[in-house]
Amino acid sequence: MESSTPSKGRECELTQRILKLWERYKPLCLERLSVIEEARTAASSTALDDELRGKAESAAHKLAGVLGSIGLPEGSKIASEIEALLQPGDTIAPGQLLRLSELVTNLRSQLTRGPTAHDDSSEML
Repeated sequence: MESSTPSKGRECELTQRILKLWERYKPLCLERLSVIEEARTAASSTALDDELRGKAESAAHKLAGVLGSIGLPEGSKIASEIEALLQPGDTIAPGQLLRLSELVTNLRSQLTRGPTAHDDSSEML
């Protein structure tokens, strides 16, 4: 039993570090999400220009990286899929727009929840 105690202590310390990182980066993550949400809204009204699309794609790319590092691997996967949908090119098709909306909603949920002690945060570190 004693051998599991140091492991539990390291796990708790890691969780605390992840939560501190999350508190530090949460405002920036929410700003990036806002850019993505703005792009989604613009795309639904066919007003998504190349500049906003590029900003949203970049925001999604950055979110994918940081979320994986701070214990939100599912958020990272969602952000990566959003990034792929926002790649420059053709107009976003109706099916893609629906998927983008679903992903943005799921990403907001992930960011609202944040990392928790129950997440397998070590998976992406």
